[in-house]
This record gives sequence, C-alpha cells and structure tokens, in this order.
Amino acid sequence: MNEGKIIKFYREQSGMTQEQLGRGICSVTHISKIELGQTHYSSEIVSLVAERLNINMEAEIDNFITVKQKLDRWLYAISLEREQEFEAIRNELADNPFIEISEYHCFYTLLLARYCLLKDKNDDACEIVRNINEKTLPPYEFYLFKHVRGILLLKNQEYQQAVEILKSINNEIYKNPEYYYHLAIAYESNDAKHMAYTCAVEALQHFKETSNFLRIIDVEMLLLILKSQDKHHDFNERLRKYEALIQSCELCQTPGRKAKVLHNLAFEYYVREDFETAGRLYNQSMNLKKVNTGNYLLSLEGYIQSCVRGNLSYKGELLSLAENAVQAAEEMDAPLFTYLFNLIIYLIHHDHIKYYSYLSDHALPFFKQYGHVYLVKRSEKELFTYYSKIGQFKKAVALAQPVMK
Repeated sequence: MNEGKIIKFYREQSGMTQEQLGRGICSVTHISKIELGQTHYSSEIVSLVAERLNINMEAEIDNFITVKQKLDRWLYAISLEREQEFEAIRNELADNPFIEISEYHCFYTLLLARYCLLKDKNDDACEIVRNINEKTLPPYEFYLFKHVRGILLLKNQEYQQAVEILKSINNEIYKNPEYYYHLAIAYESNDAKHMAYTCAVEALQHFKETSNFLRIIDVEMLLLILKSQDKHHDFNERLRKYEALIQSCELCQTPGRKAKVLHNLAFEYYVREDFETAGRLYNQSMNLKKVNTGNYLLSLEGYIQSCVRGNLSYKGELLSLAENAVQAAEEMDAPLFTYLFNLIIYLIHHDHIKYYSYLSDHALPFFKQYGHVYLVKRSEKELFTYYSKIGQFKKAVALAQPVMK
C-alpha cells in the first residue's frame, strides 16, 4: 500500500501518465490499482516501476514509515521546549516529500500550529487552525486540535473560552497531561483557584515524571501565583521560592521565563504598595522581553502604574511611554492594551471624570466580555469607591454585590 502512494507521488512529480509508467511492464488498470492500494502486485513489477521512476524503493519506504516517528519526536521536543531539537526535526519534516500524502498530514499540520505558538507566531497558528475541519479529524488529532485552540485562546487572553475548550479534552484518548498546565492557567485567570490548583498539580506530576525541568518552572510559577491569593500564606516564604525560580531560570538559560518570574514578583510588591520595588522589577522584566509585544506591554503597564502610584518619575516621561504603548497596541490589534494605556493616560493627567467614564463605559465591558477577572474586580472596586465618594449611591449599590463577593 505504501509502495502505491510512493509510486503515485513520484509519477505525478515526473509528469508521467499511468500509461507511460506501465508501458512494457503492466496495464494502466494495474498501475491505477497499485497506486490506490486495491490489488496485490509482484516485487518484480515494483522493481521495474521504481527503476523507471529512478528511485530506490526500499529507501523511499523507510523514509515514508519514519514520518510518524519524527512527528512523535517533534511533539516531545515541543512539549519540552528543546529549541535546537524541535527546529532540527522541523527542518527534517519540511524536507520530507511524503508529509502531504501520509495518513499523518493532519497530525503534522496541528504540530505546525503548536510550533508557531511556541515561536509567538500567533497569526500563523490562527490561520492553520482556521483551515482545519475538526469534524474530519481522528480522535487523537481531534483533542490535539482542542489543545492547540486552547493555547491560542490563552495567547489572545480569551480565558472563558479557553476553559470550555480545554476541559472538554478526553485524556483517556489524548494521553498528554501537558494540557493540564494550560487548563490551570485558564482556570486561574477565571478566578477558579481550586480547579487551577488541581490541574497545576496534575501538570507538575507529569513534568516531573518526564524530567521536563523548564515546564516544572512554569508550574511552580503558577503555584506561587495561587499561593499569593491565600492571605494566610507567608510572603517571605514566597520570596525565597521566587529567588529560587530566578536562579533556576538563569541556570537553564531561559530569559523569557526569568522575565515572567520577575513580572509576577513585581505584582506581589505592587499589591503590597511597595511601588518602588515593583517598578524596578517590572523594568527588569521589560528589559528581558521583545519590545512592543503583548508580554512587554503587560510589564510596561505595571511599570507605569507603579511610577504613577508611587510618584517615581516625571509626568512627561510616563505620558510619552503610555502614548507610544497605545500606538503599539493599535498596530498589534490588541484592544486590551489600548484600554489599559488609555486609562493610564487619563490617570497621568489627573482627569478623573474622563478616567471613570472611560473605565465604566468602555474598558469594564471589554474586560467582562473576554473574562479578564482580575481587571473586572479591580475596575469594579475603583468605580464603587468613586461613586460612593461623589454621592452617586445608586451606581455604587449596583456594584456593591460583586465587590463584596
């Protein structure tokens, strides 16, 4: 059967008709049935056909049957984020002429989408996913498709949809517990702390069993975020763990992860109103990120907020940073950051009327629509305090119930 696919591939590549290929060897009908895998054929006929096509059939068959093995290795390397390895396998697969005609083409396409997400080529991944008909996928690929879509939704910060997609994965069929990590992130972003912790523990166990040290760092970061929401957890203990994670990132030479740890630690200090330390850590995180990306703007927003709240920098400098960020967000088509930095601009100008009007009428509805739970909570508390202060008690009462929750 594999011989038939290989014969058809090279016949079409050479521009031969079935009649030309079979001339003096066998009939057109027999060539057609060989290509379709609908008949038995002798090794002599295969040898003659291969000779006419100028190919080594044994070598081509070996190349054909190793496609699945290479795809499995590629998935493993992507999961472990071994860049040198997954890049090498990608190049091997790109040079393999049989990807398109093998039964694993869908598997390859989905792994290509995962590769794009890992390389922050979100638009490319989105285009790949958009062109896949999930109804035609085999069971494993169907859940791999859901996993890829879930990661893409997380990248786009659409957390509610990410939860719905990822929690529908059947691990008995998919057998890739890595997705528990992404589900944990989605749950945490939706303020479902218990479910987030449960999934994070599942992911941590899997990464330990596979000696996936980089992903262990990821889960430990997430667990620290969850612990920070526990009022009874000791802050100094978390500090020690943050320092240990930073050292692990440096040992593993993974600056991207170090940037995330620094960002999360900065937020811990921001919540404690130590704005000077928070600003310094946000700045360190920014310096490890590519300028004008989503991750960079996230730390920049924290940095400017820290400077404004702590009176740590000149108004003109902060205003310039915020205005440039709005422009970058619009060019990136990232409305979340457009809202966040427009709010900061009003804050820098001390224009409270425009600030709270924009927050109530534009930013908060967007935060609610896309499930930005922390931003919704923060915004509702700000508006509750503001309405109470200016005597608009009906609006304050309307916000009181979710604020108290």
